[in-house]
Amino acid sequence: MSSDENEEYGAILVDTSIFDAHGLKLEKGLLGKLRQFKDSDIDYLLPDVIKGEVKSHLEKKVKSARASLEKALNDAGDHLFFEGSELNDAKSILIDSNEIEGIAESRVDKFIANSGALVLECGDYVSVSELLQQYFKNEPPLAETGKKKNEFPDAIVLLATEAWAQKNDIRVLAVARDGDWKNYCENSDNIDYTEDFADALSKFNKATAPFSFLSLLIEKLEEEDDDAADFIEKIHNGVANYFDGFTPDQEADSFHYWEPDGCHGRLNDFELADKNFKIVDHAEDYIVLEVSANITVEVEGEFSLSQYDSIDRDHVYIGGVTVTVEEEFTSEILVTVYGDLTGPLSDLDVEDIEVVNPITSVDFGTLEPDYGDYD
Repeated sequence: MSSDENEEYGAILVDTSIFDAHGLKLEKGLLGKLRQFKDSDIDYLLPDVIKGEVKSHLEKKVKSARASLEKALNDAGDHLFFEGSELNDAKSILIDSNEIEGIAESRVDKFIANSGALVLECGDYVSVSELLQQYFKNEPPLAETGKKKNEFPDAIVLLATEAWAQKNDIRVLAVARDGDWKNYCENSDNIDYTEDFADALSKFNKATAPFSFLSLLIEKLEEEDDDAADFIEKIHNGVANYFDGFTPDQEADSFHYWEPDGCHGRLNDFELADKNFKIVDHAEDYIVLEVSANITVEVEGEFSLSQYDSIDRDHVYIGGVTVTVEEEFTSEILVTVYGDLTGPLSDLDVEDIEVVNPITSVDFGTLEPDYGDYD
């Protein structure tokens, strides 16, 4: 079944597809907010199948990051890691450290500890005969067409969760981006389905103070109240601090050979994309809100240009150029608010801002030498 606004859930289940969609960032963003369940009466279910998939996907990320790091260090070798360089030990630590091999497993273990996840041993709840019965009947999540062997992990997870929920008389909210999960949950008596992770987290925040605060905030925003305007200004200042001096990757085109010489940016404009604040985490003295924002940044980039000399067979420096561009994008932002949630908005402090999907590179267009004014 699809999730019900008024349904009381006692457990949440998060599919691997959600971990992948959020970049496997276990320590921050919405995945980091799963730690809210550690000391709660709500069970965060992590079936061993999903735990294994997340660990496997993390290992691929780690290997890719290690290869990129090694390439970057090798490219910088002539200038940083020459014979006798004091930095050679640092290179060895970064590339040859045994810690890299086990970093995926240690991150998963730490994530489990921080979130208080209940690791479900699927083998204790689902039998091979039950799984084969699903297989031959083509029952969801084992589709009639396609590679059913790829769907066995989904079937194991959902059948085990169903059995666990029935045994403990607990209703589970499953979060996934998977049509097979959705089809299964539509006929389930114990598991509901949603694709909205932030919305799913918000369903577990039933404490009076956070929701009273959220209701008051939206009401004052609709009324264009001065306190609400001041609160949004605090968010604006937090976003400005977040982007103060940020350094995205530099992209450009040119008829000449170019190299980036560094860049820095700042916030140019900010506005809420909507007023649909969602509560994703809270405690007695703080609340974490998610809201969508339209953000414009201004970035100044410096570049070196050179021309290939076919005689000397070398690149000859022909000057530098500085380019300033604006980039506009929309991202969810996480706003951490501290203070008495039952008091006035003006007494609350915006302590932290996290932009969920910031831009990581900027295209500076076509680069040309600055020949100056010869008039």
